[in-house]
Amino acid sequence: MHGLDEAGEATILLQSGPMRRSAGSARRTQGILGGRSEQVVRRVLDAALVELARSGYAGFRMDEVASRAAVNKTTIYRRWPTRAALVTALVDRMRAPLRESPLPNTGQLENDLVEAFTRRFTFGRKVEGRAWARLLDERRSPEVGAIIGDAVDERSDEWRSMVARAIDRGELPPRTDVQLLLHLVRAIVDSRSSSRRLDTIWLTLAVRTVIAGARAGTLVRGR
Repeated sequence: MHGLDEAGEATILLQSGPMRRSAGSARRTQGILGGRSEQVVRRVLDAALVELARSGYAGFRMDEVASRAAVNKTTIYRRWPTRAALVTALVDRMRAPLRESPLPNTGQLENDLVEAFTRRFTFGRKVEGRAWARLLDERRSPEVGAIIGDAVDERSDEWRSMVARAIDRGELPPRTDVQLLLHLVRAIVDSRSSSRRLDTIWLTLAVRTVIAGARAGTLVRGR
């Protein structure tokens, strides 16, 4: 997801009740829950990802998803009855690799920040990153905020913990403003990043400069 607010995991469950089904009902259910179902879910979520990256949430169209996934709209609505439900499933899927790959903890803040911002850049250039960026742009919408709020908070906590550990290790003064430090590094890096490649020399310089200022006490809260 966008680095600081990066911020995937799709779990789609269809639960069946205990009542006995007729043979006809069983055949219909097999069409939904059979082996082909996983492929359909994957195709729909892949198509939804492209549509979200292209159109954002406000412009997200279920018929475009159906067309790209080569399925009927009824197939989508049977499983995801609303746009919010489908995008929520998509956000869940995008969170999975982030959970499986926590931000670095090398024991040195400079290395942690350089690696974390490198990952952020790489993610941002993928279709997942572009889709996530569109959601972040619309996060003031109550509907979008409800969908991504937990994911944003979870990833933001990871970033803040990275700096908090450096404070605990004595790399930075107590009461260093963690969020301000992260914002400064991001602002410097983003001012120089092109759409094609990350300037790693500039990234390292930005991290070192902000850390040096923080060590001098310039980012201490209430100073």
